[in-house]
Amino acid sequence: MNNRLMGSLLTFVAVVAGLSFATPSHASAKIVTDADATEAVKSSVSLGTAKADGGAATGSASLTPAAKRWSTTTITYKIAAGSSYYKSVWSSAVKVWNRSGVVHLVPTSGKADITLSTSNSPMGKNDSTVGITYSSYYNNKTMNNLAVMASAKSYVYKNVANHYHYSKGERTNVAEHELGHALGLEHNVGKHSVMYYATRDQSVSKPDVNGLVHSYR
Repeated sequence: MNNRLMGSLLTFVAVVAGLSFATPSHASAKIVTDADATEAVKSSVSLGTAKADGGAATGSASLTPAAKRWSTTTITYKIAAGSSYYKSVWSSAVKVWNRSGVVHLVPTSGKADITLSTSNSPMGKNDSTVGITYSSYYNNKTMNNLAVMASAKSYVYKNVANHYHYSKGERTNVAEHELGHALGLEHNVGKHSVMYYATRDQSVSKPDVNGLVHSYR
């Protein structure tokens, strides 16, 4: 089995099972990486419990839950998407989260906390995942009972978005969802939150800002 195929299979397992894996760092600290995905929406989403990676989303629809946060509210990012179209999509998503007034996302040409990019799903255009975020955090550092993040990388899957005919605005909503994961937020049980597990029409709303305020207090 070649390395490329093995990499695709490992990505698929991480998305479907919500698995975490650890890589060694300095001393006894380890950096743990999670994968959080966005389900593609073909039409409307029926009411019910939102399934998050590894289990059901929990908490109140009025407050998007979080598992992680950055150590500061000033967070650097880099847009690695090759096309001007997707650079615009990610730029719009950044502006929406910055308007919350809770975090300050600033661009950098050097090493960034968050990398925003695009790719094609390794499972093909019929995949049910339209976006994914890999977020890494320290296993021995917490703030407000949340794990402190070390890095994050978010993707919008172009081939899946094309297959389900997502508009530019809908792709921006997916980018907002993935950037929410990169800020430490989890899935919300409410379908009006951008952090609902299947995002197409939703943008950042009050429950999501409430979750950010609660995380970065």
